[in-house]
Amino acid sequence: MHVQRTATKHYEQGIILHEKGKLANAERAYKKAIKIDQNYVEAHNNLGTVLLDQGRLKEASNAFRKALKLLPDHPMILNNVGNVLQLQGENEKALSWFDKAISHDPDNADAYGNSGNAWRALERNEEAVAAYKRALEINPELADTHYNLGLILLELDQLNDAINCFNQALRINPTDKNIYMGLGNAQSAQANLDQAIAAYQQAIAIDPTDKNAYLELGSARSAQGNLDQAIAAYQKVLAIDPVNTECYRRLGKAFSDHGEIEEAVSAHRKALKINPEYAKAYLSLSKNKKFTEYDDDIRAMESLFSRPGILDEDSIHLAFGLGKAYEDLGDFDKSMEFVIKATRLKRNSYDYSTSESQEEFDKFKEVFSPDFFSSHRDSGDPDRTPIFIVGMPRSGTSLVEQILASHPDVYGAGELNDLSKVLASIRTPEKEKQGGIIQEGLLELDARACADLGKQYIARIRKYSANAKFITDKMPHNFLRIGFIRTILPNARVIHCTRDPMDNCLSIFKTHLENGHGYADNMPELGQYYRMYLELMDYWRTTLPGFVYDQSYEDLVESQQEQVSKLLKYCRLAWDDACLDFHKTRRKVKTASNAQVRRPIYKDSVQLWKRYEKQLEPLRAAIYD
Repeated sequence: MHVQRTATKHYEQGIILHEKGKLANAERAYKKAIKIDQNYVEAHNNLGTVLLDQGRLKEASNAFRKALKLLPDHPMILNNVGNVLQLQGENEKALSWFDKAISHDPDNADAYGNSGNAWRALERNEEAVAAYKRALEINPELADTHYNLGLILLELDQLNDAINCFNQALRINPTDKNIYMGLGNAQSAQANLDQAIAAYQQAIAIDPTDKNAYLELGSARSAQGNLDQAIAAYQKVLAIDPVNTECYRRLGKAFSDHGEIEEAVSAHRKALKINPEYAKAYLSLSKNKKFTEYDDDIRAMESLFSRPGILDEDSIHLAFGLGKAYEDLGDFDKSMEFVIKATRLKRNSYDYSTSESQEEFDKFKEVFSPDFFSSHRDSGDPDRTPIFIVGMPRSGTSLVEQILASHPDVYGAGELNDLSKVLASIRTPEKEKQGGIIQEGLLELDARACADLGKQYIARIRKYSANAKFITDKMPHNFLRIGFIRTILPNARVIHCTRDPMDNCLSIFKTHLENGHGYADNMPELGQYYRMYLELMDYWRTTLPGFVYDQSYEDLVESQQEQVSKLLKYCRLAWDDACLDFHKTRRKVKTASNAQVRRPIYKDSVQLWKRYEKQLEPLRAAIYD
């Protein structure tokens, strides 16, 4: 009896030390208990836990398995064995142990949570979400599970649900900086930049040495247009980690977005000096540099590109960068050779279906029919604030916005997701879960509901500028939503940027566009998508005569003053000379065109496609044949 009491005393001492974070001392206490009583199941299990907390996975596994021999069907121990396997990367094996734990205890929330972690590691997001949700049904007070579910929902772009998960996690554990980071990233993805900044600042308050928090804070500040505050945040990163190449790259992007091209080049060079193999920085450098000769930058990119075993992602960045370099040098064959290598690798990395795009286009036509507009003739909010600038990417939308944003009555807000968010808000949760098509809910809206949606959009864009008479929204793919714009904001202006189809598609094809442009990296698919776009714009012109103003890129290049005068008149703006000197306007331009709008209108991209005519035959055939 005395011996057992001594073992229990060491075991209880181990628990106290463990809770205080004194892991080495706790380990010694548990081992003393086991030395006295080899069959002390709880001591073996807790020893495994303290070893796990120290990252000693193999030793932890041995301790748990010894406990399991003594108590073979105990759900907690089964779960712990699976947890070690999951942390060792043996996710499929781990799942079988979690299943065993759940079979012996169907309400084992920890086993469901750990199962979610394993499914997530296997990139089986649907199963992971189901496991996390089941864990939270059993025990809603699991902060880590709310957090992990939030991370998956953030990846799946279910941002409102992700924000809710992070807030629930913070309710339970308000001192975890990682949860604030997740919340900040979700708010940033929704363009709720004030809320994102507040979350990042909370993370920094918890850990003033967290360079990732400063890094994201810098990006959010830059997205707000606050270059000085962005630089200050990035400088905090570099004070903590002077060789942080990602920070230098983001600093370069911030300078580039705000028109400080020399500073952008300098920042990218600092990143490359630290890491000469940083492919993403080479692409950023090439965007901001005009190549005039075959130089060391091109040699370095080519050397890195030809290296055996290079990652596809790095090859993509380098090939796009080399394509830009050789176009600058006038070697169009070599330029397209690299562009094709880049787009081929990129296209192999994702799924895209032309038929699904066609279905989406057709659905917009079906919902926004002539009958629909007849029954919604007087719907919407009469507010005149928004000026929508739409068209295919690389069609001149950034140029038009820069011209308008140079006017004192206009705030250029850039590419906004707000209209698509308002449209998505129509969908009920039930329809969302069942995969319903979001536009279907529009058919049930009356005039008041349409006006409320318009007001919702105005409230969203007013966060970018409270006082500007007009605010531009330069999301190119809002060309899909012109019918929705007419329904909720009938007095808005809609400028449709047009460009020679071959020039437009060439520019898309040779530009490394970020997410959401699955059509862009294969010539036949790009041509087919472009035809869908042309057909939809013809439909809007026929169905909504006079609602859309077509602005030709070529006309703007050829007769700038005349075209700017007409454009300003359409937008209900008085003439202002600053609109001709748009390249002198200092503002954030967060698109692939940020360097181009920093110089006067140029003609060198008109009919550029003829330099690549032979290589572009598949594209030409898809558009015209």
